[in-house]
Amino acid sequence: MGKQTLPARSQYGWRWLLVLLGGVSWLSIGCNPQSLSMMLMPFNGDNSVEPEYKLFVKDKEIALAIVSNFARPEIHPDLQAADAELAEQVATAFRKRCAENKNKIKIVPYAQVRSQLLKQQLEGGEASPVEIGKRLKADYVLDLSINSFNLYEKNYHPPMYRGNANIAVNLYKVEVKDDVHKVFGKEYPRIFPGGSGPIDASSMTPSSFRNTFLLRVADDIAKMFIAYSPDEKH
Repeated sequence: MGKQTLPARSQYGWRWLLVLLGGVSWLSIGCNPQSLSMMLMPFNGDNSVEPEYKLFVKDKEIALAIVSNFARPEIHPDLQAADAELAEQVATAFRKRCAENKNKIKIVPYAQVRSQLLKQQLEGGEASPVEIGKRLKADYVLDLSINSFNLYEKNYHPPMYRGNANIAVNLYKVEVKDDVHKVFGKEYPRIFPGGSGPIDASSMTPSSFRNTFLLRVADDIAKMFIAYSPDEKH
């Protein structure tokens, strides 16, 4: 028997069905060529964006201490304790992303870090991040030095919120063989909100806006060391 073929009408029917499905898919992704290319790409089980510094090794737990300080004494009442709040927010962001990526982390409570810093100050000196890490039995120390930090847009009346910060982000490995402890360093500037313009200061308290701003900052810092979804890249 010869090879059977579908009637011409059936072949045209299948072709129209494929065209219809393609059109529905195009509309569902908003006619976005980038989204279409992602849809047509071969499936990749792990297409996460790699961090700037790969902190974690598979199945190995890391003990991390976070040190956060103003580079210069801060006296503005709306910024008091923002350094401690930043450390706590970064710790929370690390825990969340580590849980998502199944990384093992143990973060030294900030109260212990602060206690060590105050103790060193009372003794008449400043302990280096590595010394702090050794005392707290940490594998790494994340040192966050706040060079500048403010909540208000300049030259606006009535006041408007627009967070502006510059933070030196430095990571130190406590135990090394070559005596080079600093493994990562970066100046991190952040403005919030960005292009949408400032926020009416009467819409929330300074502490609420500061908390919202620091949430964004903390998440950005965590992404420097932990892989994240491509959807978060922009």
